[in-house]
Order: sequence, then structure tokens, then C-alpha cells
Amino acid sequence: MTAMEDRRADRLLEARETGARVPRDPDLDLDAAYAVAAQLERRLAERGNRRVGRKIGFTNRALWDAHGLDRPIWAPVYDTTLTRTTSLALGTLPEPRLEPEIVVGVARYPEIAWAAIGIEIVASHHLGWRFSPAEAVADFGLHAMLVLGPRLPVDGLEDVEVTLSGPSFTTTGRGANALGGPRQALAALADLPGAAPVADGEIVTTGTLVDPPWIEPGQRWTVSVTGGPELTVTTRP
Repeated sequence: MTAMEDRRADRLLEARETGARVPRDPDLDLDAAYAVAAQLERRLAERGNRRVGRKIGFTNRALWDAHGLDRPIWAPVYDTTLTRTTSLALGTLPEPRLEPEIVVGVARYPEIAWAAIGIEIVASHHLGWRFSPAEAVADFGLHAMLVLGPRLPVDGLEDVEVTLSGPSFTTTGRGANALGGPRQALAALADLPGAAPVADGEIVTTGTLVDPPWIEPGQRWTVSVTGGPELTVTTRP
């Protein structure tokens, strides 16, 4: 860890605690970003946050060229950010957005032991969501919380169809929108910098199935699986 990476970690931890914005960091590359992310995970562990899984981001290949990517990104999910609570306190989260996702439980990697519908709340400490992939990695992978919902059949996850509905908003997506499906996303995880090994029992959320809307307190959002369960959350200050 260089002095520069240490200062970056200081700045991002303060932003996480206060909701403050951070300046752009044009010199940050992906290798340095993952080093900052590892330092942040160590510091959060010292504060009692235990990693229970991962989130995979940038799972839409159509966006890779524009961002200079050839693969997705990943970030930790903690016991303090994983929840089954459906009343979500947004607090100081800056510009939060909501992502319907398929969440899987890992048995012997890459075997999927179970699957569920989930909602990830993501937020960016860079104003207007203007960031590079490296800045997103360092910024906790944009991960704020993960709501774990009802179970889904493990087979045919790429064909799962969802409808996200909220205030004056409806959109649809399917499992294949995230890297071709959860199995493909999970298989890609171990090839990402610092992600291996993936332990038995980890929870992995495999990427948004729709273009995520911005959210604010006082709203109700529902993810409905065609022919299956639904997950509804409400937002509060």
C-alpha cells in the first residue's frame, strides 16, 4: 500500500461515513483501485464488518468498450450490508439507485447451491455518477446494501424474467442481461483481480437486470418474477 493509496482509502472511508462527495481521480488505474479496495476491506473488518460474499458489477458487455473494460468488476458484500429487511433507510447515501438482481449461494465453486431474487442499492460518491471503472472499484464497488428475497429455481436462471415497478416507472429485464446469466457471471468472478478463491457458502449477486433507476425516501419498489415470487421494498430517510 502506497501513501497515495492510503490517502485514497482515508478519503473514501470518510465519504462512506458522511455521504460526502469525492473528487475525480483520473490517475487511478484498476490495479491501484483493487489495492485501495483491499485496504478498505481490511479497515472495515477492523470495525466489525465481515465479508459474506461479493457483488459483480459492469455485467453489461455493451458498456465495456465505452469504459475501456474487457471484464466486469467485483466488490465485497458484508454482513452489515446484507439484509432481508424491506424497509430501507437511505440515510446519507449519495444518489442511490436500485438494481434488481439474481443472487446465488456458492457450494463448491462454481456450483450454485441456491438462487434468489435480490435488490442491490448502489450509490456513488462521485457527483452525477461520473467515474471510471477504477474509481467505481475503489468506491466500494458502488455497493451500499443487498436485500435478499425469495428463492428461485436454480435451473434456467438466464431465462428468468423480471418486472421492476415503482413511482411512475416500469421496466423489464431477464437473467441473461447480466453476462449471459448468473452461471456465466459466477464463472467469471474468480478471474477478476483479487477475487479468488471463492469460498463455500459465499453469497454472490450477479449484476443488474435493468438500467437502474434513481431512488429517494418515501418510495415503494417491487421486483416481480414472471411466474414466480416478488420482492417489494420501501425507502425511508
